Amino acid sequence: MFLGKKRKEKLPPIEETAKNFRIVDGEPYLDEIFEYDMDVSRGFSRAELSDDDYASAYSRVINRLLAHGEHKFFVAVDPYGRYLGHVWVCIMEDTVDFVPTAYILDVETKISGLGIGSALLERAEDWAREKGASKVSLRVELDNPALNWYRRRGYRERAFILEKEL
Repeated sequence: MFLGKKRKEKLPPIEETAKNFRIVDGEPYLDEIFEYDMDVSRGFSRAELSDDDYASAYSRVINRLLAHGEHKFFVAVDPYGRYLGHVWVCIMEDTVDFVPTAYILDVETKISGLGIGSALLERAEDWAREKGASKVSLRVELDNPALNWYRRRGYRERAFILEKEL
């Protein structure tokens, strides 16, 4: 018997194990979170950048976001610890009401229809309450299919972001 290498266990497909997900602390998964988020975000971006320029811009913005507020990441994993999705929440003082506000910066899931996104969002809201946040806020693009998903979870429009190309 050769003892030099560990035999790699063949795991069942993630689609089969995802239904038994659990929510865990996301900090050990930050590399996976940002890699997956960058791929997903690229699909929403209207910026005409090369892949290298996009990665550089993405990294710059993420680091700027992380420099302010109190951040927390939660991850959904299957029974084998494989990443299924994440939520990123940050608490900062709101610029309108001047109260501690939880900003949901990101909710991403690899597999839909299993309640993973709902569980992640609920965990982020619970953490925000524990930290004394008075409300939760998020931004979602008007053409994002998740808009109605958020509405079904009690989120309502309070303001509109208006923009104009220059």
